[in-house]
Amino acid sequence: MAHIIDPFGNLKQPSIKLYAEKGHKVTVTEKSIKNGYDFDIENVNKYLKVGEIYTVEEMDVYDFHSTVLLQEIPNVYFNSVNFIDVD
Repeated sequence: MAHIIDPFGNLKQPSIKLYAEKGHKVTVTEKSIKNGYDFDIENVNKYLKVGEIYTVEEMDVYDFHSTVLLQEIPNVYFNSVNFIDVD
């Protein structure tokens, strides 16, 4: 996986593909589980496990954030910043 450097020279961690389609595979890492607002972090810790592979059911992209619905956990939306793509 390629490394991404932001304009300030900081190494950015990988993230989920924007506009991920149904069936796209994602996972949660020790770093990504800490991303987002307190509610996002609590939600991920309540429902997901680090290292497990999940399948995108739906992804909604808004102006300043995006949400992900997983096939494995219906009716619970997560912040996309809590995931990375599975190669």
